[in-house]
Amino acid sequence: MENKGSQVVVSIERFKPHTFSFETGEGLFMSHSHEYDELTLILEGQGYYSSPEQNIKVSAGDIVLIPPGLHHGFVCTVPWQGISVHFQHDRLPVHSRYPLVGTEREQERIRHAALEGEELRWAEICLSRLEHEWKSEPEHIDTRHLMRLALETTLLLFQRSHDAQTPYGSRDSGVIQEVLKEIHASYYTGITIGELASKHFLSESNLRKKFAEAMGISPKQYMINLRLMEAKRLLQQTDKAIESISSEVGFTSSSRFYEFFVKSAGITPLEWRVQNQRQT
Repeated sequence: MENKGSQVVVSIERFKPHTFSFETGEGLFMSHSHEYDELTLILEGQGYYSSPEQNIKVSAGDIVLIPPGLHHGFVCTVPWQGISVHFQHDRLPVHSRYPLVGTEREQERIRHAALEGEELRWAEICLSRLEHEWKSEPEHIDTRHLMRLALETTLLLFQRSHDAQTPYGSRDSGVIQEVLKEIHASYYTGITIGELASKHFLSESNLRKKFAEAMGISPKQYMINLRLMEAKRLLQQTDKAIESISSEVGFTSSSRFYEFFVKSAGITPLEWRVQNQRQT
């Protein structure tokens, strides 16, 4: 059973068609930042999104992902319409957070992809459903589940298109992205680093080295971190027993789960649950 700490979406907004005059100079860009992730789908028109290091042209069918804390701005040059969702990524299941993962540099940049055909139609349907559930009164028992699933689906559509359209600088970069995707999909299983390495024709030591160079930690520690992230989400959003959560996220024993959790959070899972459910 989910509790009130399960709220993922913070706000949803549809653009109204409008344009700005280029003669207004720097005021052209509505520059700001926010503590939440932003996902925006452009439905009509054209414009630009900017950050300190970027100036990205977008048009109908483009989907934009902006990390929290990044100072950014936007302007439309052809009257546009679209829909923006602000959300809290740490309240999403870990398997659906892969599109939000990247190197430290990537996490400080706007990412975008062009959707078309069925993928664009799916994204528009998902965000429209998300908006409908967001505005529904009173809230139905399945509202938050539907909202989360709609957002997860849109993020996965973004991921697929972004990966297909992003040229990796080297084969190693492409391999690491595939390994990251596989870890997010199977972190709770008994998959080993050796199995991941063999799938990409690498030795285990070589994969460990390449992964650590790209991500700053070992693949094993990354997997443990995902398990702990998902455990915290379940502790905060559900009333499941701690032993059940330990098993669900992939720990083979409760004692190992407690050991890793206390080492990471500084308190026990029960103490963490009490503190964080009170805050939501």
